[in-house]
Formats: sequence, C-alpha cells, structure tokens
Amino acid sequence: MAFQWRAKVTEADQGRLLRDVLRDRLGISSRMLIDLKYEGNILLNGAAVTVRARVNTGDVIDLYLAETADARLEPEELPLTVIYEDQDLLVVAKPPRVIVHPVPPEPNGTLANAIAWHWAKQGESRPVRIITRLDRDTSGLVLVAKHALAQHWFISRPDMIDKYYWALVKGIPSPGVGLIDAPIAVNPANPVTRLVDPQGRSAQTEYQVLRRGKISLVQARLLTGRTHQIRVHFAWSGHPILGDEQYGGSSAHINRQALHCFGLRLVHPRTRQELCLLAPLPEDMQQLLDRGDVHLDQ
Repeated sequence: MAFQWRAKVTEADQGRLLRDVLRDRLGISSRMLIDLKYEGNILLNGAAVTVRARVNTGDVIDLYLAETADARLEPEELPLTVIYEDQDLLVVAKPPRVIVHPVPPEPNGTLANAIAWHWAKQGESRPVRIITRLDRDTSGLVLVAKHALAQHWFISRPDMIDKYYWALVKGIPSPGVGLIDAPIAVNPANPVTRLVDPQGRSAQTEYQVLRRGKISLVQARLLTGRTHQIRVHFAWSGHPILGDEQYGGSSAHINRQALHCFGLRLVHPRTRQELCLLAPLPEDMQQLLDRGDVHLDQ
C-alpha cells in the first residue's frame, strides 16, 4: 500500500527550503524525511528533488511512500462499527471489554485485528496507527491514522484533537460546571494505577454535570492526556465512576467502568477543516442512567 500527499506552496513559504516547509506545514518528522528519501519519492512540480530544494509560491509538492502492514498483526473478522473513513483517517466505535492493540498474552481479538480485517476486505494493507487509545473497559470513539503523515500530524500537534467523554459517577459533583486541576503520578503501591500527587504531572479535566441524582451523568473534556485521567480525577473528587473498582467505583450495577468517549473534534490533516464526530451512549450506561431505584451502597 502507498500513500500520496499533495500540497501547494503559499506565499508565506516563498523561497524556503522544501525540508522546512514539510516540517512546519505538514508536521513531518526527521525520521519520516529519511524514510521519504530512501523508501519514497518527493516531487516538486512533477520532478524528483531533494529536501534542500527551494520552493516558490504556487509550486506543487507530491509525496509518495510505500507502506506494508505489520506482519505480527493478524486480520480477524470481528464486529467493527465504522463512524467515519476517508483516504487519511478512520474513526471507529470501540465496544467495552475490548483492548485496542495486541499485548502479551492477548495477540488476538483486539480492535486493531478488526481494523486490519476491515482494510484487507478493501484490498488494502497498511499498519494500524491508533492515535486515541481507550482503556479496555472504556467504550467510544477511536481515531486511527491511515498513513504515516496523518499520524505525524496529530503527534506533532496534539491540540488538533479534542476528546469528550460521558461518565456515570456516584453522587453529584459540585460545582455543576468546573475544572479538576490535580497532578497525576504513578501509584508506587501499584504501578498499574495512578493517583493524585503534588509531585505528579499536570492534569486538567473540564466537566459539566448533565443529570443529577444518586447517579450523575457528567460530560468531561480532557485538557491533558494522562493515563486513567478522568477515572483518577473523579475518584479523587469523591465521585468515582460506577463500575470502576480499581478506583473505588461500585460494580453492583454495571460490570465495567461507565465511561464513554462520545465525541471527537479534530482538524483534518489534509483539508485543515474541523471534523466533529459523535457516538451515542451505549446501552449498558443508558439502562443504568434510566434506573431511578439504584442503591449505590450495594
């Protein structure tokens, strides 16, 4: 499989080195420039050039790079809900209790295996480059880059993605709209988990309470991307996510953490246009929210 990318030189880039234009405008890393040099092709107005060529307003840059699928990732015919797909991006809705990528001792049955099968059916073979990961028991939208350039765009510009979550939490967070600003560190007693620690890395979560009760529906937006951030922040604030036993949430009524990534807002790497994608609240969370007789002390 090969990807092709075309860009037009603007007045702002007049006279600059092609290398600098590729880095600044397209977010291409030094590693990818090397790959393009030895395994791909860079054309300027249809002619092969080096990255030291100088560009002029109106010039057309074409990039080509051949890619092959990861031989260690076995395509598997598994259920896959595609929310959006074009030549650069794929967005899918991950169900709960599914891991995103194979890890020992689970080489199969993952979201990545399903994506590889989805592309194989289309006659395409490429690495599965997952940009926004979710925990095994968190459901919702996952963004996947279909080639290296799209991947580099988001890695080099993390502010080009906003992630929005719904969570069912115990009690009613106060105030109803707020910001949890609490640094997060690895838990020395259990390195798999995290905790709020003044010596940790900065972590900020915006939230809004949408429905109040014994169980509250909260909308959250990540301003930083720490491991388990939403789960840790709400547990620390005294309102653990239901089903999240790892952080003090009751699993009496739901057998996974009631956390769902319902929205992605991103700037598209090719068009530079804003793209907004949504996934509805999953059935298990909706059923729990609709129950008015839940006793959280069970």
